[in-house]
Amino acid sequence: MNTTGTRSIAEEQLVRMRAHLSDLQARSPWYKQVFQKAKVHPTDVRKWEDVLALPFTTKDDLSLHNEAFRSVPLNKVVDHVFTSGSTGIPVPFLLTENDLDRLARSEAASLASTGITIDDVVQITTTMDKRFMAGLAYWLGLRRIGAGIVRSGPGNTVGQWETVERCGTTALITVPSFLLRMLEDRASHLQDIRKTTIKKAICIGEPISDGNGGPNELAKRIKALSDIALYGTYASTEMATASTETTPFGGHVVPSDMILIEVLDEDDKPVENGGIGEVVATPWGVEGMPLLRFRTGDICSSTNIQQADGSLSQVLGPVIGRKAQRMKVKGTTLYPQQVIDALNADPLVNSFVVIREHDAHGNDLVRVLLDTVPDELHNLGERIGETLRVRPILELADPAKILALRNDPKNRKPTPFIDRTQNH
Repeated sequence: MNTTGTRSIAEEQLVRMRAHLSDLQARSPWYKQVFQKAKVHPTDVRKWEDVLALPFTTKDDLSLHNEAFRSVPLNKVVDHVFTSGSTGIPVPFLLTENDLDRLARSEAASLASTGITIDDVVQITTTMDKRFMAGLAYWLGLRRIGAGIVRSGPGNTVGQWETVERCGTTALITVPSFLLRMLEDRASHLQDIRKTTIKKAICIGEPISDGNGGPNELAKRIKALSDIALYGTYASTEMATASTETTPFGGHVVPSDMILIEVLDEDDKPVENGGIGEVVATPWGVEGMPLLRFRTGDICSSTNIQQADGSLSQVLGPVIGRKAQRMKVKGTTLYPQQVIDALNADPLVNSFVVIREHDAHGNDLVRVLLDTVPDELHNLGERIGETLRVRPILELADPAKILALRNDPKNRKPTPFIDRTQNH
């Protein structure tokens, strides 16, 4: 939440919040009930302290009472997407025509902030099917801009390069670890891999920043192979709004006209400028399933940065991990994403899957199945342990087994992290 910016920004956000509360009270079956129980009325919100007293919305709420969140007749729903539920079962999230228009505006502004224009040809290497919102959002945003679109979809690095060359692709939308694989595969066949029409990549799903304005280890490996400019973007289905880096590794700029982002500490108080906490989102102007103070579970930093025109922008750092996945391994706090980043950073790791388990005493244990040079397993363990300040259990595994674990058909999408403690 930008409470230290100019007075007009803070006042504008308060006005938006009051209007949002009025809309929820008028249209949302869920929030009518919640407001009545909590004795909340839109006119009661006069200052930011009042916002902090408003009720939260959780993934459990959305999962267990999904139908109550629908705020329009079913015949106004034009697109059905799914979001990850708290129990692992996908949860419906419904969009109206106005929501698709809002999604297009959000993503167009996000992509334009990285320099994407009508003159670009953008290759989308993510899926547009399987009820995911992200691929649809990128397509809608690029359509709004007027850029050329190549829907190549995921996988097949050789096919991706063939598409780049045939279509004259100037920008990619990609998971950064997949971009690294594309570059490594190309390097194994070409002497000079820097000769490409691709000028930039919009990186999704994995952090590329070290949180201090520079590249993390994964991004450094990409930069060692290519001059492609890297821009990170952050969003979720429930947020329905993208926060994107306007300069490489500069942090995700929050569009305050479309969403309120609070970053809260363990006591649900706003973190200090530059502090780390949980992202809590209130997207403005959503019609089908509007939300209030949605707890994303994502942990990241929030900083207010002065722009060239003197205004302040809220900037989110890279996602460190998810609150529910925080582990305590031999006294050290650890997030799965930190383990994933460390493995992605090592050039000797070909593929891997991270598994969370409990030992005989109920303590967290991290096991990594990986494909690497067998003789380097010990040295790799030393490097990973030094980076994380605790050493996970490393075990060699067949690449086919790793691929099967990462692509469990019970999950909505491939995942490098498996939490086996949730089965007990």
